[in-house]
Amino acid sequence: MTDLAVVCDFDGTATLLDVGDEISKRFGGRAHFDLQKALFAKGELTTRGIIQGIYTRVRAPESEVCAFAVEAAKLRPGFEELVRAARDASSPFILASGGLRQYIEAVLAAHLPADLRAHVQVRANEGVFGDGGLKVRFPLDQASRRAGCEVCGSCKRVSVAEVRAAGAKFVLGLGDGFADRCLLQFADRTFARQDSYLHKYCLERGLPHTPFTEMFEAAELVRRHG
Repeated sequence: MTDLAVVCDFDGTATLLDVGDEISKRFGGRAHFDLQKALFAKGELTTRGIIQGIYTRVRAPESEVCAFAVEAAKLRPGFEELVRAARDASSPFILASGGLRQYIEAVLAAHLPADLRAHVQVRANEGVFGDGGLKVRFPLDQASRRAGCEVCGSCKRVSVAEVRAAGAKFVLGLGDGFADRCLLQFADRTFARQDSYLHKYCLERGLPHTPFTEMFEAAELVRRHG
């Protein structure tokens, strides 16, 4: 086992598309999705608020939503190699996401070899499916608040702290969005998806980061460290 751990975002990072957004557009309507995004951009919704808001009109059953996610999702080139490098080095690999556990696990089961899937630990929100719309439960909310984040309900600093408590001395973070900014502060090195919000945030503030479109470089970093 090495002293390295990986904390990786899911939607738009491990995958080419934001699967949660695609679910909202498919089952809740594009107009509603665009409205929620506009409210978030104006600061009228928090990160937690938009995670809840994009799903309020989703009334499809869990099985249908997960089947759509499996069809819509494509793993980013190099993601499988990154997980394999972590597995081979016995380095923890956490998928830390503001998305929903159910569709994340469905996508991994369908698109990642079983031996690699077994190495990935998912830390995500929980979808509560029902006739009144898809609601979101935040299992990491209290841990996020204790860690100093009251915004998103599923802060990635919690996952970084988890792997550090288990012995990791070097944490590699990968992300693309607003909720991935904590990786810049708490991980030891952060990969930011090229042209994403996180990438532009880093450029505007002169923050150290490694831009990426594929994950082969990150996989090689894990192999070299091991």
